[in-house]
Amino acid sequence: MTKIDTRAGWAIAAALGALVPVGAAAAGEAVSESDRFFLDEAESACRNGEFAAFLWPFANSRAVRERYTAPNVRSGAAGDARAVPAARYLAAADFPVVMIDYSYVTAASARAFEAPGGNPRQLVYVQVDFGTSGTDQRVDWVPGRFEPGEGDGPGTLIEKTGPGGYLTFRPAAGCWQLAEDIRNPAGVR
Repeated sequence: MTKIDTRAGWAIAAALGALVPVGAAAAGEAVSESDRFFLDEAESACRNGEFAAFLWPFANSRAVRERYTAPNVRSGAAGDARAVPAARYLAAADFPVVMIDYSYVTAASARAFEAPGGNPRQLVYVQVDFGTSGTDQRVDWVPGRFEPGEGDGPGTLIEKTGPGGYLTFRPAAGCWQLAEDIRNPAGVR
């Protein structure tokens, strides 16, 4: 290979490396049955172009987040967010929402609920709104109090109880990757 060919080879390898999931280095590790289920659900949502169906396994499985997180994630408070490497973002284990039954709740409240002595009253339900901006998918979320409605989900939002934030997913390799996790400042509702 000539020097020019070598540079081109490294450029191609770097470009392909950007598509390798963060958890790929740990590919030899066993994947739990639950994570395998969520990975299959995410792959199906990707194939079908169904972003709302993709968010559920992404929110509920670290393995899915490892596979579908961009190499760098803009993270932090609105107006003060910084790009951080995916490994650092994932190590913080601070993805903001998780789905329990048919409702999104804050991840912090889900952890409290799942701890010994946890109580369902500790769950903080979240309004989730899906939108698009060009080819990006955006999820706006805000915790609140809800009036029970018909069907699945928490019902109708009647009061915001916290600041919330938004998540941006960008198209990548036939699916989406988390690119931004922006939290609203505490005083914003």
